[in-house]
Amino acid sequence: MPNIEIYGMGLGFNGRGSKLRSKIFELFKDKGYAREIVVTIINSSVEDIHGNNQPFIRLLNDCQEHTQEILEILQTLDIDIEHSKLSSFIPKKSSKQEV
Repeated sequence: MPNIEIYGMGLGFNGRGSKLRSKIFELFKDKGYAREIVVTIINSSVEDIHGNNQPFIRLLNDCQEHTQEILEILQTLDIDIEHSKLSSFIPKKSSKQEV
């Protein structure tokens, strides 16, 4: 499951992180693997030594099949990107989403 994490943009419906999340889902909506993608907004402050905001996104995934394509699509967002390969992903046992 590709997890695209957003850092340094804040939470909330009107926050930049929420707008970026919507944009990310839009970019991938026609891809066969779109249903596997999740986007996580990390409520954080990311700053350089001068106090300048330095938001970024991080792609975490355990399957490398579509990685290069995902990274190329994310690059169109003009934001720094980190990529980390997970050693494994263990899905929940239930097919129903529990709250």
